[in-house]
Amino acid sequence: DVEGGEMNYTILTDLDKLDSINFVPTFIVGFYRQGKEDIFSGFFKRLKDRFPKADIIGCSSESNIYDTIPHIDIDGTHHCIFMCIEMKSESYILQHYSTLEKYELLADKSREYSAIILSANYDDQLEHLIKMLQKGIGKNSFFGAVAGTLNSEMEKGTIFYNGKYISEGTLIWFIDQEQYLLKGVSMHDFDPVGFDLEITHAIDYTIFEIENKPALEMIEEVVGTLDPDSIASFDHPFFITSDKNKSSENIPITAMYAVDREVKSITLYKKVSNGDKLKVAIPHSRQIEEEQLVRFHDYTKDNSIAFLFVCIAFKGHWGEMEPLYLMRLSQNLKVPFIGFHTFGEIGILEPKGYSLMQNQTVTLAVLSENEDNHAAK
Repeated sequence: DVEGGEMNYTILTDLDKLDSINFVPTFIVGFYRQGKEDIFSGFFKRLKDRFPKADIIGCSSESNIYDTIPHIDIDGTHHCIFMCIEMKSESYILQHYSTLEKYELLADKSREYSAIILSANYDDQLEHLIKMLQKGIGKNSFFGAVAGTLNSEMEKGTIFYNGKYISEGTLIWFIDQEQYLLKGVSMHDFDPVGFDLEITHAIDYTIFEIENKPALEMIEEVVGTLDPDSIASFDHPFFITSDKNKSSENIPITAMYAVDREVKSITLYKKVSNGDKLKVAIPHSRQIEEEQLVRFHDYTKDNSIAFLFVCIAFKGHWGEMEPLYLMRLSQNLKVPFIGFHTFGEIGILEPKGYSLMQNQTVTLAVLSENEDNHAAK
């Protein structure tokens, strides 16, 4: 176990550097591009042979993100990346919350926990788990992502738990706040505008009617014709208020997946229900975007590490400009980080907000030692 002092960590994008690690990691988080599980399994074996007591978890990605330029694995040289951390073994709990069974949260109610969660896919069970975490460990103390896939289709990803690939459920990494602090925030590029519009007929991800009118007709009356290029560029997300998030002052953003002109419906990346309220979105000004990027620095400090969850819809919206955007973001973070392109993110839009499921965000989670605890000792 770590005897106080600084938290040891290293980022591995190449296992040739394995022999240079001069500490014993107890917890390793890895992200692997979907379809490259065989490479990840080989990395896992070598890591486990070297550090047999380490817990190793992971999640599939559309592509990986890391703290060196160009920040995105554009040419496929880093199919697998790892954050190796030396943490006190009693300072965290791992739980796989299955969609097939009902589990209680394993977090000790007498202690304060934060959490990072990695989910194989988005479904009602994940929304249920988010509510459980809000009540069980705190409304805004957890961050996470849904496993990424190779394209924007509604495929399922996988999570990895100590040697096994799992295609359902959620991994929860509970972190004792007395030992380690986890802070974070989500940001996006849009503002809600106009009045609330009521969704009057929806099934799962698809909206058929808004204010008792065909959904596509209603939205195009407000924002104009939704052409294929703007849909592909994720230019028209929505802000949706529902029973899942009505307690929060900030409304999570939801990306549009497709439209059906024959049926006049709109399909989203997140489930909606009859009675939910919808607002259309307009892009932030450049000044607001810059202010948001600067704000990321507020969450980092010396000897901290970070995880960055970036939605595939965010990637689709920024296109070739995304590496430049992440370069600017990295300059503000000034801490080591790894991350991946996700199928959805869980985070807070404001410090006092609720951790909520959303799309089309950049979500940051920063882990550091609790210096107050060490000072008290």
